[in-house]
Amino acid sequence: MNILVTGGLGYIGSHLVSKLIDKKFSIFIIDNLNNSKRSTYKILKKINPNIKGFKKIDLKNKKKLLNYFKKKKIDIVIHMAGLKSVSESYSNVKKYYNNNILGFVNLIETMQKSKIQKLIFSSSASVYAPKISSAIKEDDQLQINSIYGFTKKTIEDIIFLKSKSLRLNYIILRYFNPAGCHQNGLLGENPKGTPNNLYPYIGDIIKKIRKYLKVYGNDYKTKDGTGARDYIHIDDLVDTHLKSLQRLFKYKNIQEVFNVGCGKSITVKAVINSFKKFCNFKIKFKYYPRRYGDLDKIYTNNNKAKKILQWRPEKNLKDIALSTFKYYNK
Repeated sequence: MNILVTGGLGYIGSHLVSKLIDKKFSIFIIDNLNNSKRSTYKILKKINPNIKGFKKIDLKNKKKLLNYFKKKKIDIVIHMAGLKSVSESYSNVKKYYNNNILGFVNLIETMQKSKIQKLIFSSSASVYAPKISSAIKEDDQLQINSIYGFTKKTIEDIIFLKSKSLRLNYIILRYFNPAGCHQNGLLGENPKGTPNNLYPYIGDIIKKIRKYLKVYGNDYKTKDGTGARDYIHIDDLVDTHLKSLQRLFKYKNIQEVFNVGCGKSITVKAVINSFKKFCNFKIKFKYYPRRYGDLDKIYTNNNKAKKILQWRPEKNLKDIALSTFKYYNK
C-alpha cells in the first residue's frame, strides 16, 4: 500500500510517518517546510533507515503537485498539511485561505486526475459550536469561531460535496488537542518562532528559552479558572489513522467523521501541576487577559471512534508530561 502524507514533516505528520514505516507501509512525504524543518526527515531516517521519498512541495503550486503525482503510484492520501494557529489566523486571513483552502482544492483536483479515491483528512474540534456542559459528539452543532476553524470546515464541505463525483471514500478525523512526544525522545513538537500551543511553549521553558508561561485567563467556568482542553497523546492520535486505513481498505462507500480526543477536559493549571508531580519540574507562570475566541472548556465524546474504529486512548496526562520533558530536556 502506497500512502502519501502531506505535511509529513510536521509534528503530527512525522509521528504518523514513523509509525506507518514501522508497520511496513510504503510512504511518500510532501511538505512545504513553512512550519516544519528538513532536519525532521534526518531524524526519521535515524529512527528507520528504510524511509524514502520526501519532496518539498507547496500545495499552492498545482503544476508541481500534478507532476509529482504522475511519477508516483499512490493508493491513499492522508492530508495533514496546513496552518493551524487560531490566534494567528485572525491577522493572516489571506494566508490561511490560500494555504489551507486553495492548497486543498489543488490537492483534491490532482487526486481526481490521478484517480485516487481514498482520503483521510486531519480536521479539528474548532469546527464545533461552543459547548461546555457536556462532551462534544460528531453530530453536534457546527459553528465557525475562528478563521482557522473556517478553513477546516470549508475543506470538510468540499470533501462532502466532491465525494459523489469523485466516488471518494474518506474519513475525517477531528482532532482535539494533540500533545506529547515520541517515546525515544527524538520527535516532538518543534514549531518555528513563538509556539502557539501550550506544550511546545512549556518546552521552551524547559529549554530555558523562556522564563515563564503566559496563562491567558483565570476566570473561566472551570474548576480552577483556567481554560480546559482535551489533550490526547500523540501516539493515541496516530493510532486512529492506522485504524482508519484499515477501515478504508476493508470496506467500500466509507464517508465518516470521528472525534479524536481522550474524552476528558484538562485545565492549564492541571497541565502545569503534572510537570511538578511527574517530572519534578516547576513551571513559573503569569496570568494574562483572555484571548479572543478562546473557549472555557471543550472535550470530546469519543464513543463513536471506540465502537466503529475499535480504538481507545491508552495514555494519560502522566505519559504526556514525561514524554514532553524527555524531548525538551536535552
